[in-house]
Amino acid sequence: MSNRLLQYAIFCVLALSLGVAVIWLPEQLKPQASGNQLFLSDSNCSIKHSDCSATLDTRSIVVDVSPREIRSAVPLTFNVTLDGIDATEVNLSLEGQDMYMGLNQISLIPVANQPGVWSGVTELAICTTGEMSWRARIVAQQDQQQLEAHFDFTAK
Repeated sequence: MSNRLLQYAIFCVLALSLGVAVIWLPEQLKPQASGNQLFLSDSNCSIKHSDCSATLDTRSIVVDVSPREIRSAVPLTFNVTLDGIDATEVNLSLEGQDMYMGLNQISLIPVANQPGVWSGVTELAICTTGEMSWRARIVAQQDQQQLEAHFDFTAK
């Protein structure tokens, strides 16, 4: 084998090794999270009529909204109560189910002297179609886990 062919073979092996390292190594160095856990909510519950809960084993996420008459462009106070969850952060996002209504996410804040209770104020975007289906997505961060619950409702 000629010297030039040997150099070419070594170059190809090194280039391939470098390519694999650039693609594979960063994924291996990421901290391994425990992943998301989805809490199951009662599909018959409507946050327009009462507080609703979602459970997973012995833990629960309860959401309450006021005013109960949920309408577009009206300030809505969301209270989230976590039971069995020691969250460091809780976020709420409101998503149109049938139509993209833009990004509507807020970080809830802990309520003083009420352990496990988080609160925030937001409002729904105006929809020109009349009544619309929405999803309130609650995500609680606990250690390396994201605990998530969905609550569906309609609004005008």
